[in-house]
Amino acid sequence: MALDCYTLKMLADELADKLIGGRIDKIYQMSRVQLLMTVRSLGENHRLYISCDASKGRVNLTTMKFENPDVPPVFCMLMRKHLSGGKITGITAVPNERIIKIEAENTNELFETVSKTLIVEIMGKHSNIILLNSDGRIIDCVLHVDFTISEKRQVLPGLYYEEPPKSEKKDPFHTDYSELLAVLKSNENIEKTLMDNFSGMSPMLAREIVFRGNNDYIECAMEYEKILKGIKSGEKKPVMLCERSTEKPKELYFTDILQYGDFYEKKYFSTMNECADAFFKTEEQTRKIKEKQNELQSVVNKHIKKVSKKLDIHLKNVQKAKTKDKYRVYAELITANLYKLTKNAKSAQLENYYDDNKIMTVPMDETISPAKNAKKYFEKYNKEKNMEKISLEMIKNLENELSYLNEVNDMISICKDLKALSEIKDELLYEGYIEPKKNEKPKKKNEVSAPNEFVSSDGFTILSGKNNRQNEILSLKTAQKTDIWFHVRNAAGSHTILCLEGKEPTDTAIYEAAVIAAYYSKKSADSKADVDYTLLKYVKKPNGAKTGMVIYDNFKGITVEPSKELVESLKKRTGEG
Repeated sequence: MALDCYTLKMLADELADKLIGGRIDKIYQMSRVQLLMTVRSLGENHRLYISCDASKGRVNLTTMKFENPDVPPVFCMLMRKHLSGGKITGITAVPNERIIKIEAENTNELFETVSKTLIVEIMGKHSNIILLNSDGRIIDCVLHVDFTISEKRQVLPGLYYEEPPKSEKKDPFHTDYSELLAVLKSNENIEKTLMDNFSGMSPMLAREIVFRGNNDYIECAMEYEKILKGIKSGEKKPVMLCERSTEKPKELYFTDILQYGDFYEKKYFSTMNECADAFFKTEEQTRKIKEKQNELQSVVNKHIKKVSKKLDIHLKNVQKAKTKDKYRVYAELITANLYKLTKNAKSAQLENYYDDNKIMTVPMDETISPAKNAKKYFEKYNKEKNMEKISLEMIKNLENELSYLNEVNDMISICKDLKALSEIKDELLYEGYIEPKKNEKPKKKNEVSAPNEFVSSDGFTILSGKNNRQNEILSLKTAQKTDIWFHVRNAAGSHTILCLEGKEPTDTAIYEAAVIAAYYSKKSADSKADVDYTLLKYVKKPNGAKTGMVIYDNFKGITVEPSKELVESLKKRTGEG
C-alpha cells in the first residue's frame, strides 16, 4: 500500500528527533529501489530503511533483515563516497507532498565541509531516490528521467533538482474553515470533493472524514479541521489493520481508522516508525509464507493428481474383475462337456449346473480346440483374479497415501510459520515426494522446532504441533502416555497435548486445549468445531503409516468455537514469526 503525505510527515518528524546529529556509518543497496543506512545517534545504532518501490515506498527505522548483493551497485558506491561518515543535519517532509529530504554534512577530498541532500520521492511509478550536491545539482538518482519519459520534468545527473509540479488544489493548512465549508457544501459527493480540491488528500483520509462526519458537510468540515490540527501539533495514534482470519496486514495510518468498524483487527503502536516497520515486516513475512505454501502445495498437488490417477485405474480393474467368475464357469462347463464338443465351433449351448441346468451360450474360439478354449478361459479367470487381488491391495495403499497427501496439503494451508513450513519440506524429502537438490540434505527426522506452547487459565501446560513431523514427535515421543491428546474430528489439524504431570484435568483445561486444537486446524474459520480427545496411551501409529498419521480409540468429543482471542491469551511462546 502507498503511504500518504501525512503519514510520511509523521515518520519524518520522528526520524528528525532520533537521527539529527547522528553519523552515517554504513550504506547498503539491497536492490535497485532499496537502501539501508546505519546511523549512530545519541549512543544508539539505528537502521534507516529507504525504498522507492512503486507500491511499498517508505522511509523508516527498521529491524528487518536483508540480503545484500556480493558486489555493491554503482549508486550504492556513490552514496558511500558522498555520505559515509557524514552527519545528518536535517530530515523534513515537503508539505502536502510525498517527498522526504535528508540533509547531511561531510568532508570532501580537501577536508572542506560540504552539504549533501538525499531526496526520497514516494509517488507510485514515479518514485525515486535522488542525491544532490550543495548547490542543488543532481549527483545521481535511482531512476533517470529524460524528456522521452517526461516533458515537464527531467531528473538526470548534472541537472538542477526541481520538485514535481505543484498541484492546483488548495493547501488545507492555509484554507480557513468558512472556505472549507463552502467547498464541501457545493457538492453532494463529499469524498470526491475532498480529493478533488485539497492537496495531500488520500482516498483513505477522505473516506475516514466522511465516515466520522456521517456524510454531513458541516460535520465533515469539523472532523477535517480536527485532523489538520492534530497533524500540525504532531498528534498521532499509529495503527495497523490486519485481516482477522489470516493476520495479513491491510492498512497502516497515523491516526485511528474507524471506517471499517470491527471488520479488521487493530494493532496500535507508540511510534509511527514502529508501526510502519511492523506492517511491512509482517507483510513481507506473509508474502514469503504464501510463496512457500504455494511451492509446497504445487508439489503435493502434483502427487495427489498422480496418486488419484493410479487409484482410478485400480478401481476400474476391480470393477472389471467382477465378471471374472463368468470365465471360470465357461471353462468348467467346456471341460465337463469336452466329449460332445466339436472343433471349429463358434459357440456351444451347454447346461449350466450352477443355474438349475439352464442352457448357456458359451463363446468359443473356432481356431483352437475345445480343451484349449477351456484353458484360455481358466487363464483369463486367474489373470483377473490376480489383478483384482493386486488392485485391492493397491487401492488400500493408494487411499492411505491420498489421505496422507491431503492431510499434508491441509497442514500447509493452515501453517503460519516459515520454519514449520521448512520442516514440512523436509518431511516431503524424507517421504520421497521431493527430489533433493545437489548437496541438499534434510534435517534428521527428530530434529524439529519446538511446538506452540500455552498455559491454561488454571495452570496446565498445553502443547500443539505445527506440522506432521512435530505432531508425530509430540504424540509418540515427547508427551506422557497419561497426558490427554486432542485432535479436530475428520479434518487436518495439530496434535494437541494437555500435560497433566500427575494432576487431575479440569473442565477448563480440557475446554481450552480443545479450542487450541480447533484453532490450529482446517476448521479454524468455522463457527463450531468438533474435537476428539483421549488418553495418549490410546493413540497409535499403524505399521507403515506416513509421518504424523495415527489412529485412536476410547475417545470423547467436545464442540468448541475456534477463538483466536482465547488462543492468543493462553500463548506462552511460539515459533511463529
